[in-house]
Amino acid sequence: MQTRPEIYLDNGATTRPDPEVMAALVDRQANLFANPASRHRLGRAAAAAHETARARLAALIGGDAKHLIFTGGGTEALGLALLGTPGGPGHIALSAVEHSSVAKAARRLVQTRGWTTDGVPVDRVGRVTPEALAARIGPETRIVAVMLAQNEVGTVNDIAPLAAVVRRRAPRARLVVDAVQALGKIPIDVAALDVDCLAVTAHKLHGPRGIGALWSRAPIEPVLEGGGQEGGRRGGTQSAPLALAFADAAERALAQREHLATTRDRLWRAIRGALPDVRLTGLPCGPARLPHNLHLCVPGLRSEPLLNQLDALGVCASAGSACRRGAFSSTLAALGHRAEDGAWIRLTTGRFTTLAEVDAAAERFVDAVGRLRRLMGGGG
Repeated sequence: MQTRPEIYLDNGATTRPDPEVMAALVDRQANLFANPASRHRLGRAAAAAHETARARLAALIGGDAKHLIFTGGGTEALGLALLGTPGGPGHIALSAVEHSSVAKAARRLVQTRGWTTDGVPVDRVGRVTPEALAARIGPETRIVAVMLAQNEVGTVNDIAPLAAVVRRRAPRARLVVDAVQALGKIPIDVAALDVDCLAVTAHKLHGPRGIGALWSRAPIEPVLEGGGQEGGRRGGTQSAPLALAFADAAERALAQREHLATTRDRLWRAIRGALPDVRLTGLPCGPARLPHNLHLCVPGLRSEPLLNQLDALGVCASAGSACRRGAFSSTLAALGHRAEDGAWIRLTTGRFTTLAEVDAAAERFVDAVGRLRRLMGGGG
């Protein structure tokens, strides 16, 4: 029977909603319920609130509000960026560590519309280099997809030099950037990055599920037709309460992101001090790594038993992306790692992670590793 209080360190999968954001959302759901497309007073109030949320969120990423399309989440936003590309068929280049929503949307374009696709390799820490990208794209390329921040190992790509390669080598291509993990954790400026499409979502930064956005200065054709909402680019009744909650959560996250690095670094120091053979996957802790992300390899163990032991001790963690189950992570494989190298564990702190929880989680992590190593006769 679990008696210890649970410590949630799976914020890379989703976050505990901010109580104040959710309280405001409940109030708005009751009082700002009208359809923004309705012409009466309540509908006009909902429409005005929805546009206010659009402007607030666009300002956080340095973009023009007219280019921001609200969606049901990050997966839909990324799918819309690819599947909503007009014309074709053409060539797609996507990095070897993209989220499954990007890879599957690209596969659909290949299978149903005759597009072609190539993977862009990454280096040992998960970065796309300008040289690797230049070798995979050309005048026929219409879509280039590169993550801003890798969701499993936390590596932050330097997008601006990659955008320069795209403009030079594939001037007709749109650069699609997955910023789902990045928003609220690192600064984002779509103009400085020179991206064409950028996807974000609320539930990764203590906002509600069911609301995301795609900022796109490139033309978008709707994947689902509706009543002409979102400038005719995404059909479906709009939700002003969800849009405002997204803006609220994003603003709060940006104002408090230093806490993420403080808790993450404390956790890493404690684990490394007790288990010096545990390795950090990807880049060292610093500006080129997401501030809340620890991805660790524990030699001599396997991921599932360690995750189960952590769960039994009240630590919620993961082996990587929540969207990948069963098979060994394609991201880790792209970085040159193997399942047999050890147990692969992702620990991600959040705004509500306390220093006391970090200290307790480190103790439980060390305890879990020790128990498993003793069970295996001291292997590893």
